[in-house]
Formats: sequence, C-alpha cells, structure tokens
Amino acid sequence: MASGPDPDLTIVLLGNTGVGKSASGNTILGREEFESRPSFGSVTKQISEVSGTVFGKRLLLVDTPGILISGSERQIQTKCEELRKSSRPCLFLLVIKLDRFTPEQNRAAEAVERVLGDQGLRNCFLLFTRGDGLDRPLESFLYDDPDGPLIPLVERFNGRRHVFNNINGGQEQVRKLLEKSGHLQRDVGCGPERRIVLLGLPGGGKSSTGNTILGSKQFTTGCHFGPVSIETVTESAEVEGRRVTVVDTPGFSEEIQSQSQLTQEIRRLLEAASPGADALVIVVKLGRIHKTDSLLLEMLPKTFSRKAQNYAMVVFTHGDELGSGSIEEMIRSYPCVSKLVSMCGQRHCVFDNTGKISRPQVQDLMSKMDEMVSANEGIPCTSDMFSVDQTSRWTMCSVAVVVCSVVFVVFATTSVVQMRKGRDFFPRIRDQGVYH
Repeated sequence: MASGPDPDLTIVLLGNTGVGKSASGNTILGREEFESRPSFGSVTKQISEVSGTVFGKRLLLVDTPGILISGSERQIQTKCEELRKSSRPCLFLLVIKLDRFTPEQNRAAEAVERVLGDQGLRNCFLLFTRGDGLDRPLESFLYDDPDGPLIPLVERFNGRRHVFNNINGGQEQVRKLLEKSGHLQRDVGCGPERRIVLLGLPGGGKSSTGNTILGSKQFTTGCHFGPVSIETVTESAEVEGRRVTVVDTPGFSEEIQSQSQLTQEIRRLLEAASPGADALVIVVKLGRIHKTDSLLLEMLPKTFSRKAQNYAMVVFTHGDELGSGSIEEMIRSYPCVSKLVSMCGQRHCVFDNTGKISRPQVQDLMSKMDEMVSANEGIPCTSDMFSVDQTSRWTMCSVAVVVCSVVFVVFATTSVVQMRKGRDFFPRIRDQGVYH
C-alpha cells in the first residue's frame, strides 16, 4: 500500500486479464514497478498501488487483477467506491488490447461499466494498448468496421480514448493522456526551457540518447557503417515539467587531427545551436575504445576552456551492457575517459537506450543539468567560449618563450662579440691619444 502525502491524481487500471494494465502502469510511471510478462493466466493477483511523480504531479497508480476472475469484480467495486467517495481527483482507465475485440473483452468492459456506474464512467477513458503494432491512425483502425462490436463501446465513451505503445512509446504519450483527461495543462508546472547539445563520436548513440531524453522517437537512429546523423537537427518536447530542446549533431569526424580543428568544429556546432546551450553532453559508448577514439577523447579536455568546462557532462550509452559492473571502475580503466569525466567535474550518467523504461536515468540527467544551470547563473554556453582553446594558449606561450630565448641568445652573443671588439679597440684609442 502506498503511503505519504495525498496524490494529486489517482489512476486506476481496469480491464480483462492480459490486456496490458500493468505494462501501462509502468509506462505512466516511467519505470518498472508492476510485474508484467506474457502468461496464460493473470499475472496480477490482487490490487496493488505504487506512487510516483510524473510531469511534476504526484500520482498514485492502482493496478487491478482481471475483472472477470472469480471474486475480482466485487473487490474492485469496493476499491472504486472508496476512491469515488474521497475528495481525491481520480482517473479510471478501461484497458483494451488493440487486436480482435472478443466477446470476453466485451464482457470485461461491461463489468467495468457496472463497477463504475454512470458517475464513475464520466471520469473513465478507454486506453488501447499494443499501439506499437498500429500501422494507421487510431480513428481509422477503430472505424474500419462501422458495424464491429467495438463501435458501441467507443461511442459510449464519447471521444474519451487514447492509445499506448508500451514497448518504446516514451513519455509524450503519457503527457497527452493527462492533457486529454484534463489533469495536466500545457502551461502548468513548466519551468524555464533547457537546451542540450549532444557531442561525441559517430555511432556513440547521440540520436538514441536524444530520443530517450525527449521521451519519443524524434531523431533518426539505426545501424550503419557511417554516421546516421549527417546534419545538425533540433527537436523539442516537455520533459519533467519543462520544455527541453535537444540539438543532435553528426559527430566528430575522423579527419579532425588537431586541437584547432576540434575547436572549430565545436564552435560551428554551437553556432548552429544558437542562442547557446545549458548543457554540452558528451556521449561516449561503453566498451572497448579504439585508438582513433582515444585520441579525440584525449583532445576534448584540452579543447574546453575553463568557462566551457562548467557546462560539460558525460553520458555513457549502452548501459544495458554494463551488467553488474561498476561504471566508476570502467572510467578508471581508461585514462582518456577518466580525464574527460574529471574535466566535467565528475558529472556523468549511464543511459540504456534500448527502449526499456528510462525515466530514472532522464531524471538523473535533468537533476545534474539543473545544478549546472544554477551554478552558471542561467547564462548559456556559446561559441565564444571556445574562441581560444587551452592548447592554443600553451602553444602561444611556448612560441613566445622560444622567441624571447632566441632574442636573448642573439643579444647576448652580440654583446659578447662587441665587448671583445671593445677590449681590442680601447687600447688602440688610448695609444692614438684619444683619451687624455
């Protein structure tokens, strides 16, 4: 049983066995809380509750067993009556799987309608699952057969419907459900906009990381020998109660062989990300680092000016491959990575971009970014902060030292020669009677 402060909204998941109630609860929370797996029987045996914060709202998720299971309808009705009598805002979701609408699913829907009654039904939405298999808009699918058994149910709900992709649909679908149901306003709880620029090597997972941050597939990803992103792309979405803009970049070319080339490339990318960035996220793929990658990673800490370092952090992708290993141990095992993380003030996160529940890792990144924004007093990072890289400064100092050394040696040598000539010259002057 969940405890703590009263929730801003209670969401109750209702329906037949195996339609995706638990999976939908996990999607809403953004993490795996309810047991969800393929099974011939009901996975959820009793009513269970889990709390979580989603888009700045405290939610209480109530998962229920299949309503047609013996004894379940009475148990669920008691719970729903208890919630309706309370003053808590409540949203009921009748969950239906998007495949053949069977007589059994229809009986489950009728049972939910009995349990809720007319008053409860006004606060109930149809939630269709298996949106990952939908190849056309939901409306086209629903009305493909105007005389089908699903149409009367859809019409009774008078437009109150939504669809979930519980495989890799992300959080945007959750936000839209809360907005549709009137429990989230677009301008409520939205903090200042955050701008993130993704930097790194091609194939490191920048585009996938951008999709994970935004909660939906905004950037093109795939398996290629070359970079998937060949130009800078900017996309935005609402994340954790604020507008977030992510700038996905093509990745540093292998043609970059010097500090000045790397500086020019970062400057170019930041100019494309105008008016600047709240965070420069360097994306590094976990695993064996090749020599070319190592050289670029070694150059990065030397390229960032002291001011630009205050905006940098590292995201390690392919976190699913870390297993029981420690990210700290992996960082220490590669000196170039260790120096990079040190340059970023030890700010780093691990991302699993495989499409699994990803909200905790995004929350971790946003928390670290908020700390950076506060420390930087809200001033964004711009290309001007990369006008002269650290190596250039050292190079100029070294050249100056060499020039001064050469000048000194030339001057000293000339002086010695002149002094020697002087020692020969002065006696001749005295002999000639110049001195009296």
